[in-house]
Amino acid sequence: MEKFMKTLSLTSPHYQYLEQSYSQWLQIIGYAEPTIKNWPSHVRELLHYLESKRIHNIALVNNLHIKDFIYYIKHRSNVTRDGALSSSSINTIINAVNSFAKYLNSTGKYVLDITMQRAEDDVAAPVILTVDEVKLLYEATFLPSRENSVAMGQRDRAIIAIFYGCGFRRQEGIDLNLDDMDVMKKRLFIRKGKGGKQRYVPIASKHMDDLSRYVVEGRDWFIYHHYAKHYNTKFAKRKEPLDQDAFFIGQKGERMKTFYHRLHYLKTKAGIEKEFGLHTLRHSIATHLLQSGMAIEEIAKFLGHSSLDSTQIYTHLSNELNQDQYGEI
Repeated sequence: MEKFMKTLSLTSPHYQYLEQSYSQWLQIIGYAEPTIKNWPSHVRELLHYLESKRIHNIALVNNLHIKDFIYYIKHRSNVTRDGALSSSSINTIINAVNSFAKYLNSTGKYVLDITMQRAEDDVAAPVILTVDEVKLLYEATFLPSRENSVAMGQRDRAIIAIFYGCGFRRQEGIDLNLDDMDVMKKRLFIRKGKGGKQRYVPIASKHMDDLSRYVVEGRDWFIYHHYAKHYNTKFAKRKEPLDQDAFFIGQKGERMKTFYHRLHYLKTKAGIEKEFGLHTLRHSIATHLLQSGMAIEEIAKFLGHSSLDSTQIYTHLSNELNQDQYGEI
């Protein structure tokens, strides 16, 4: 795809300048490297298409021209394999075009009043919990359990704080250590996220309180008492945990890796009928942040996305949820 874009030449100095200026704008705003590299190429295809229609100045472009371009994109052949472009590739181009319009409007160079809708995704949209359903899940952590309800509830609330409140991926939660939590600055440190990238994640006071209570009280019960009672009855309390650094402690005093069973347990207690997994909490917080007005760029940083392409799906999901709940405006 990238090689194909490079073969597209622009004859208009005006368009050449806009492409270069847009690329610099992406860098100044702080977009991720893959976005800075790829999106100007997609904009070049748009400008090349406009030139083919004898439109050599962006001031002459209107919404109909952009719609015609998207129609062309959806029906042109794929340059890397047989068939047409996937909806994922089409959506990447649409994201780039929408961003280009934002660049023109925000810099005051020109006004391009467009917002192109994403194409239908090839894969099923992820399940999203409503804010009320997250509250039900949280409230279920206070219900009685077979064993120490206090410690179990504290760990369950910590799980919700990490995977919903902070949007962690499963492996990021597994790898989380005690000293990755900065109570004073209210943030968590991810040492090795997807692609080996590190980042800090802010955490709300409510969730920080839940994490602190788990660390001070519940975690010790899992390390010493729970293990001694069920897995090491020959001896008294366990002297040292199997992994002293681990934030989440499992049934045998080891680093916890299976969160799904606890989540399913809470789901049943909360009476939530949706089928969902751990990653649903990450999808849900991203959608809720977008609905609350947070900029898509900030959400991408929060989630640790290397490109906005991965984050744009939440715009689509948010629009769908709003229509489902309130009807189309």
